[in-house]
Amino acid sequence: MTLHRGSPAAHTLLLNHEIASVITAMRHNAKWAMVPRYYEEDRNEPSKYDDAFRALRSEIFKFQDWRDVDPMIYLSPFLNLIKASDVSGPITGAAAVALQRILESDLLAPGTRNVEQAINQIVEDATQCKFESTNNSSDEIVLLNIVQVLGQAVDSAAGCFLTDESICKAVQAAFMLGDPVKKPKEYGDIMGYYSRQTCGAMIRTVFKNVAEQLLAAQAAEMNQQPVPEPTCRYGVRAAVNILEFLIDLIQKGPSLQGATKETVEEMVVFSLDTVHAVICVAGGALVLAEPLARLVQVDLLYSMCQAVVQYSSVSVITGFCQTLLAISSYLGHVSMAQMETVLQRVLLKLADGKGVLALEQQEAALEGLLDLVRQPNFVHDMFVNCDCRVERANLFEEVCSLISKTAFPVSKTSVGPLNFISLEALLAILNALAQSARNGQELLAAPSPANELPFYADLWGPLVAGTHPDLGALADVLLAPHPFTHHHHHHHLHHNTSHGHGHTASSKSLTTSGSAALPEPGAVLSAAEVVAAEARSAASATAGAGPGSTASGLTTAGSGLPPGSGAGVRGVPVTGPLELRCAMAERCLKARIGLAVDHFNKDFKKGFVAMQAAKLLPEQPPANTDPEAAAAAKKLLATRLGHFLRTCPGLNKTTIGELLGDPDPFYLEVLEAYTTGFDFAHLKFDSALRMFLESFKLPGEAQKIDRIINAFGRHYYAGNEDVFRCADAAYVLAYSVIMLNTDQHNNQVKNKMTLESFQRNLRGVNDGTDFDKRFLEEIYYSIVKTPLRLSEPASMDVSEQCFLQLAQVSGTQRGLVLSSESGRHLFDTTMFRLIWGPAVHAMCAIVDNCSNEALIGSALEGLQLACQIAAAHELEDVADSIIVNLSKIPLQQLAQVPASARSDVVFGRDPRLRAVTRTLAAVINKHGDSLRGGWANVMDLVVQLYRRGLLPDSFCRALNGDGDGGLVVRDGECSSLRARRLALQRAGTANSGTSSIFKHISSSFTQILSLSSEPTGNDPSTGRGNTNSIAAAAAAMEAANALLSEPERAAVVAAEDCLTKCAFEDAFMDSKFLKQESLVQLVRAICGSGGPIPRPPSSSMPWDASELCLELLFTVLLRNRDRITLLWPRAYEHFATIFQHSRECDTVLVQKAIMAMMRLCQRLLPYKAADISEPLMRGIQLLSLVDEQVAHDLASTIAAEIQSLLQGAAAYIHNQQAWMSICALIKVIHLDPASYPVCLDTITWVVKESLSMLNYHTVVSTAVDLLERAVPDPRRGERPGHPNHIGQAIRLVQSAEEWLELWWISSQSKHSPEALDRLGFLAFKADTWHLLIGWLCRLAKNTSVEVRTGTMSCLQRTVVAAERLIIPAPGLARSLTELLLPLGHDLVKLMHSRDMPQCDVTVRELVRALSKMVLLYHTQLESLPSFGAIWRGILDVLAAAAAANRQQGEVLAEALPEALKNMLLVLHSKGMLVEGWKDAEGVDLWEFTWRQTARTAPSINPQSIRS
Repeated sequence: MTLHRGSPAAHTLLLNHEIASVITAMRHNAKWAMVPRYYEEDRNEPSKYDDAFRALRSEIFKFQDWRDVDPMIYLSPFLNLIKASDVSGPITGAAAVALQRILESDLLAPGTRNVEQAINQIVEDATQCKFESTNNSSDEIVLLNIVQVLGQAVDSAAGCFLTDESICKAVQAAFMLGDPVKKPKEYGDIMGYYSRQTCGAMIRTVFKNVAEQLLAAQAAEMNQQPVPEPTCRYGVRAAVNILEFLIDLIQKGPSLQGATKETVEEMVVFSLDTVHAVICVAGGALVLAEPLARLVQVDLLYSMCQAVVQYSSVSVITGFCQTLLAISSYLGHVSMAQMETVLQRVLLKLADGKGVLALEQQEAALEGLLDLVRQPNFVHDMFVNCDCRVERANLFEEVCSLISKTAFPVSKTSVGPLNFISLEALLAILNALAQSARNGQELLAAPSPANELPFYADLWGPLVAGTHPDLGALADVLLAPHPFTHHHHHHHLHHNTSHGHGHTASSKSLTTSGSAALPEPGAVLSAAEVVAAEARSAASATAGAGPGSTASGLTTAGSGLPPGSGAGVRGVPVTGPLELRCAMAERCLKARIGLAVDHFNKDFKKGFVAMQAAKLLPEQPPANTDPEAAAAAKKLLATRLGHFLRTCPGLNKTTIGELLGDPDPFYLEVLEAYTTGFDFAHLKFDSALRMFLESFKLPGEAQKIDRIINAFGRHYYAGNEDVFRCADAAYVLAYSVIMLNTDQHNNQVKNKMTLESFQRNLRGVNDGTDFDKRFLEEIYYSIVKTPLRLSEPASMDVSEQCFLQLAQVSGTQRGLVLSSESGRHLFDTTMFRLIWGPAVHAMCAIVDNCSNEALIGSALEGLQLACQIAAAHELEDVADSIIVNLSKIPLQQLAQVPASARSDVVFGRDPRLRAVTRTLAAVINKHGDSLRGGWANVMDLVVQLYRRGLLPDSFCRALNGDGDGGLVVRDGECSSLRARRLALQRAGTANSGTSSIFKHISSSFTQILSLSSEPTGNDPSTGRGNTNSIAAAAAAMEAANALLSEPERAAVVAAEDCLTKCAFEDAFMDSKFLKQESLVQLVRAICGSGGPIPRPPSSSMPWDASELCLELLFTVLLRNRDRITLLWPRAYEHFATIFQHSRECDTVLVQKAIMAMMRLCQRLLPYKAADISEPLMRGIQLLSLVDEQVAHDLASTIAAEIQSLLQGAAAYIHNQQAWMSICALIKVIHLDPASYPVCLDTITWVVKESLSMLNYHTVVSTAVDLLERAVPDPRRGERPGHPNHIGQAIRLVQSAEEWLELWWISSQSKHSPEALDRLGFLAFKADTWHLLIGWLCRLAKNTSVEVRTGTMSCLQRTVVAAERLIIPAPGLARSLTELLLPLGHDLVKLMHSRDMPQCDVTVRELVRALSKMVLLYHTQLESLPSFGAIWRGILDVLAAAAAANRQQGEVLAEALPEALKNMLLVLHSKGMLVEGWKDAEGVDLWEFTWRQTARTAPSINPQSIRS
């Protein structure tokens, strides 16, 4: 037959085995030993215990269904042995083991007959166990077995039938056997430890079952079903007794007789651990049982605070913190007020090192604080329910301040676990604040502190009543955006007003739709007006209580904002649950109240005035107010003032006491309102008195004390009429208690009052009867044990009355935790503003002073997280602060690299330096938008890395402009910055004191480097030194690296890998994504990081660093062409500085600046001509500031850049000064032989493609200069000229003349004559024709025959073109008088010069030009008064030419007469050349003409003309 567990046969065998085991133990006992110790006749007598077991043994095999068997039948023999005092320990132990196995089986399963009595009897008899002691070890084993029986009884299936008394007995018995104080010394620690563990397990089981019962009852009630029958006989009563027992162990441990510090601490730790387990097991069900919740909120927390202050060992503090964490997790929603007090008054003090003797204790407290802030929503809930509550402390602010303080290392040697823990706490808070940013929620900006309340709203009355102030109407005002914030549409959460937190709509506010009009914005309601408004509101509510009636209250009309609109970070309306928005508004009020409290503590009258001015208290009624209304208003003010004194924190308690004792009727009403703010119902008399007296400092004057205590007595009697028969009895007793306190605790009183004296003094006080003696006895001993607090308590001393009062608060609406889950984004900005400053400085200090890589990594992670949050909240200062603080580390360390070390090896070997650099790069690249002044530190770091040869080759991408190759001057300089730096150092151009990775290349490689390139001199156009020096420097670097050891190579690789991954170049290449303010600061930083210009003698900044900054500036400007107007002013200043000091600056820097300016104009003008043309034109004008010698040295570069600029953007240069600057520069650089062809081609292109009214004069003047420069100097061979380009230059001038004609023809076809005049075309045409004649006249005196020939041909065409150009007569006369005639005389004089070959031909062509002037324009000229002078001048030129030609040849001999004859014929035909012809001056032109004709051409006479 196969047996199975639980079958009747199995139960029989089990019992039979246990009976046998006990009988065996009895036989082995000293009384029944195998060796006889008693008389023979006694040996054969069976004992009473033996008989019972024999009888049971004979019966057990008869039982078939064990459920019908009374368990007491088979349990009684075992239980009798356990409680028998004449039985030795081993027998008792065997019986206990048997009971354990019976309990482990299902013999006592529910449903078994009489199981309830059986299980309770087991516990009863086990707790009364008695036996004869044998030896310590044996006795200890027996006691352990008894403890196991108790534990098994509670944990068994039948344990649910235990009564409350049995449970308490089991727990107490188990603890007594392990009590560290009362446990016999002869027993070892193992028994004590096991007993306490078993006791804890029993307690956990009890609370688990009780919690299940409470939850089941709650569920049934919520589902409106009958409450189910309890699953256990024991319940809340047992749980309360156990919890009281544990609290009693915590509180009364020090007073136990024989207790030592170690044993008390052990007992306190056990109690705290057990309470922690209880809370974790029962969880939130504790709140369902009011006695349990009250025990936790009052007695437990009070005892914990007392214990941790008295025994601040590590274990006690840890137990305290863990229990506090459990309370916060499961009961925090109803215990936030208590949590605030414990945290502020105890835990924060311990974490700050106050009240502790060792750092380990402070660390334990900080770990407890860390556990709390790690809890989900704890940080936000703490801020919402403490910092955003008027009557509570700024707990979040204090926590942040503390952990930032403890995280901050004092020195490099003081970094330890304290800093680790504090840093973790900072990270936990930052992670909590980052949640909303990660979720992409709109964030509420910090409200403007300037927002004023538009009207008075009562805060203090609701606080006294335990409800939330109605701030719904004020929230929009207090959370209104700053004046500069713009509003945009924003999808938001709907208002949630159904949570029952008291923030109702404005139906409960001051006015209604049927009453007086709403106050105007900024209006102040007097107290009388408030009373009247409240009366009207009440009347309206009564009258309109019918169906469909609604009460409308205050709206946000006065604020100008829609309901629920706050200030978003981006200026958008941000909404959330109304309760949370009201909490944020209360936070704003709290700041105002704090200012008023400061005034109050200095002068209470000024404080009241400040409160009234801030509309936090009602105004005084006006003088002309109705007496009745004035009295009501005064009473209202007194009531509100009393409530204010009762609830407002931070007030001076001495001042409060003096005000409450004032005999003035007004302050008597204040006293009454203050006293009614206490809830003394169901409070012990001494507890109520303590609570009352702890809220202020009792004044010293007896009459004031009498008034205050009288008010207390009346109010206590009103709430406890069952205790006293009249109010006077309470007043007298209170006064007597104060006297008793003075008697008992004044050292000057020698004869202390006895209990009998105290009772005797109070006979007949209770309305003629005596008080209950026990009542007075409790009061007496309470005062004797704990004095009344009549002064400020110690910093960590929290009284029991404080927790009693907080428990009262927990039962109100104000005591419930307002969950922040649905609107935490409303508070993130304000919270982050509070923490980021100290947190960032602390983390930066950790990085700076710590050598632990893990700690540094955590701190850097926190800094990046802070940047992420700040970016979401658009707070710029955070990133700047991080960059400024962190950048000091690499800057200082790199500056301290000794000359004997390589910077890349040092960098690669320092993990902290690499980590900091990576963090800096991450902040720069991810959060560059937030940087402002921090860009200066970024540029300092980039420059330092460059100077040390650490910038990777990938950084060259940031130097290539917008993909066009950058400002390349030296071959290969944009392929490797390290090689470029080395080459410049070797060339002696960099500062000799700068340490770099290349300083230590061996001399052999230096020699190789020097031999690898041929010297070509210092050619500014190609860069300093050798053209191949950079390539040679790169080869030398590779050779030097080959000599490094393996560890050094690894360090170099690590450095290069780190800096390559940092990608600092991305900050410049992606600068187009930066915000406007950040970009401006970046450009400012780049311009300011290249060192001063000009350099002072003390400056160590190399010029190539300035080049690097200039190249970065060029890249940033090109990549931000859309915002170039924003950036140009600062860039303009930088270029102007370089050009103004071009002689003092390094040549290559000036060269690159010119290149940059030209290329910027070339790239930007076509793109943003309308917006940037004018600023860029001013930039081009800066080129005129370049020193002529410097410009000549850089001629090739300038020429090439000007050519590219004009060919690419000439059409967009609409500034005459810019053209003048460009041409002025061309006039300087064309003196360089190599640059001349480029300049000529450039001007040729402009004349053909981009000539305009704007640039004509400047360009053609430059063309004339180029033509003159092409002619070699005939006197000296120093200027070879450019003979091959003379023809091109002549054609250039001719093209300019042709352009003028074509332009005029085109203009005539497009515009009317009036428009031509209005647009200035007529004036331009005349001036330009005159200038063109002048340039041609200048060229006509050139020594080159080719130039003169081309010029005179062009001159004749220009003269003829005057007809098509419709040049007016004054313009023709001016050209003749000022240009052509003087030219004639000059040429005549030069006819005999050796330097002017074939000058007679030039004169001939000039004569023909003059002849054409007369032939074509004689009619116009004749009308001028100056025509006579002009005609005489022409004849003089001809006569002079004829006189000079007598020795020359036939060139002029034929031309002069012919030209003269033609002119005379035309003048004669027009009737001008006649006898008596005179000019305006009266000169006879007829006579003068023929006289000069005779000198020029004697063959011509008047007769020949007439014929």
